[in-house]
Amino acid sequence: MATLGWARCTDRIADILRRGAWYPILEEAKNGEVVLGVREKRVRVSRDDLHLRTIQPDHWSIVERTGVLRPTLGGQGTGLVTTYAVCPFCCERQDYTGHPEQITCDKCGKSAGVDWSQTC
Repeated sequence: MATLGWARCTDRIADILRRGAWYPILEEAKNGEVVLGVREKRVRVSRDDLHLRTIQPDHWSIVERTGVLRPTLGGQGTGLVTTYAVCPFCCERQDYTGHPEQITCDKCGKSAGVDWSQTC
């Protein structure tokens, strides 16, 4: 699949796309929208709601959880995890401990460094 770049959502549309995940840009429209490849589907999104880059990401993104967590997602007790990492290869969410320099994905098995320069 040829891509025109990569896009990650801003907080405004985090309910449509997975926060922290980079998606390939498949198409660019003249009206300011782009079409992203999201889990084998095509999703049209305004460029204003995206962070864009030209090359595929190669580092894990760190996401800070926001809002109220349901108890089924760990919203009870003192062991509440407030951040998670997103794999740059398969977009899977994964918990981590400490401040790792590198993480290996439990789903796809690939390893990469962690981008600690910004959180999503």
